[in-house]
Amino acid sequence: MTTINRAIPPAIRPIEPFSLQTPRRETLGNGIPAYFFDNPHLDLIHLLLQVRTGSLYQPEKHVCNFAFSLLKESSPHYSPQEVSEKMDYYGTNVSVNVGMDCVQILISVPKNNMADILPVVSGFLVSPEYRPDNLRIMQDKEIKNLAYNEHKTDYCSWRIMWKEMLGDTFPAVSQFASIETLNALTTSKLKKFHQQCFCAENVTLFVTGNTDPQIEDLIRKAWEPIPHGTPSPQLPELPALKEPGRLICQEMPDCLQSSIVLCCLSMGYNDKERTAFSVLNTLTGGYFSSRLMQNLRERQGLTYGVSSSSTFFGNQSVFAINSDVNADRTRQAIDACFEELQRLQEEPVSPEELDMVKNYMAGIQLRAADTTVTSMQKFAYWRRFGLDETEMYRYLSDIKKVSTEEICHLAKKYFSYNNFTRIVVGNNLANE
Repeated sequence: MTTINRAIPPAIRPIEPFSLQTPRRETLGNGIPAYFFDNPHLDLIHLLLQVRTGSLYQPEKHVCNFAFSLLKESSPHYSPQEVSEKMDYYGTNVSVNVGMDCVQILISVPKNNMADILPVVSGFLVSPEYRPDNLRIMQDKEIKNLAYNEHKTDYCSWRIMWKEMLGDTFPAVSQFASIETLNALTTSKLKKFHQQCFCAENVTLFVTGNTDPQIEDLIRKAWEPIPHGTPSPQLPELPALKEPGRLICQEMPDCLQSSIVLCCLSMGYNDKERTAFSVLNTLTGGYFSSRLMQNLRERQGLTYGVSSSSTFFGNQSVFAINSDVNADRTRQAIDACFEELQRLQEEPVSPEELDMVKNYMAGIQLRAADTTVTSMQKFAYWRRFGLDETEMYRYLSDIKKVSTEEICHLAKKYFSYNNFTRIVVGNNLANE
């Protein structure tokens, strides 16, 4: 039996030439664009409805999440129990992901069951009848979750971050959730929001599987009833923070850990420097061997994990570093984070480290589109920003071109100490 020496990494091989499937575009009778990723070997049909709305579009707290999360319980023709039984019987799954500027509804249905179940799913997605009893159940559940989460330092730190970053531009999101905001919801508010945002002008359809003319006809009948309406407007730009670089502390006595978030406004997805910045982010805290992991976890033992990431919405993003650390070493952990950010500004990254990160990122990107379903999902994400499957080739090509000099330049441009709002929940550093 051969023993694997885990101290020796596997050989790195260049990416062989490949091509992603170009979807077939159709247009439904109501104008909805539909992209078909044909796969004759996949009899489980996957349909992705992408809706241009999200929490940033809601008029008041929670409305978007409740309006889309309660769809399966809101059939105009069947009770929630009947819908659940039908979906189980016909092997159907419907999942909803509510984002900041996009809602995605993913439906998977066996091909042979499309005619039986698709009208049921279409009914509660297109013409939901929200029931007070189901709303009350979800309200009670979220009130209990809120009571639990308000004692979690990580939940509170992210809540403060979005309040600071979004400010008065999106008050419905930056407002803290409370029992009052949850109880203020009504079925009429949910229905009004759904009618405003779930219109043909806001919906894009993506389909993959073994489709044929009969299946396409079922799909058209399901989604062509989506009515016309007013398209969601472009999201406004966030203004520069009035007090960048401030320290915000929320003390939680007797906490063994503090949650820290270091955050700043950053570039949009289509920014010309975005790919190079993604390399910088990966170096910083975007994978297990990142600079922050090596320092805070491996060398100093301050945390189990630390990460950095960008959240994109509209034409902007928020870049954040976050970690849970030992409460009595909170200041040390924050200082260690900024030490690594300073190193990236002053010390050129070695070619070996940079190549390792580039190869890691290329592998992650390829794995994210290695099936018809994942290719469809990646394409749907790119379409949000006006891009298509060629984004994959551009991204892989641009990663190779990122230099150590560019990494230093971007670190100096974005990683200045005064750019970051520092949020601590747990240990109150302001009292030190």
